[in-house]
Amino acid sequence: MESGNNRFGKEEHLCSKSVIEKLYAEGDSVAAYPLRAVFLDIEPEEKAPAASILIAVSKKRFKHAVDRNLVKRRLREAYRLNKHPFIEELQQSGRHMAVAILYLDRQHHPFTHLQVRMKKLLRAIIEKESKR
Repeated sequence: MESGNNRFGKEEHLCSKSVIEKLYAEGDSVAAYPLRAVFLDIEPEEKAPAASILIAVSKKRFKHAVDRNLVKRRLREAYRLNKHPFIEELQQSGRHMAVAILYLDRQHHPFTHLQVRMKKLLRAIIEKESKR
């Protein structure tokens, strides 16, 4: 993936119910509060991206949909802008990964704070996976 491509298109979204169930059952996790990531190496499909991402914000923590949507929008943007080192590392090692990014806090954080935490979270995933 070239570094000029900042898209976070449909093909990068994790949609498969079976993969999501397997991810939560067998996946490993790391945290960079207020974010937590659950990740799992997966078998690649034809023309599949190096990482498939699921972003989740709990209804228990944010009762109103507008609040959940605001947080999800900020998380998607933070991932989109900081995914290149993560994707390049996966491509170099020839792996494909499913990742669920969960928001843990009960209050909103500014985008700049979430962006710093997203960078830390993606680095932590690579570090933990490289130790295996």
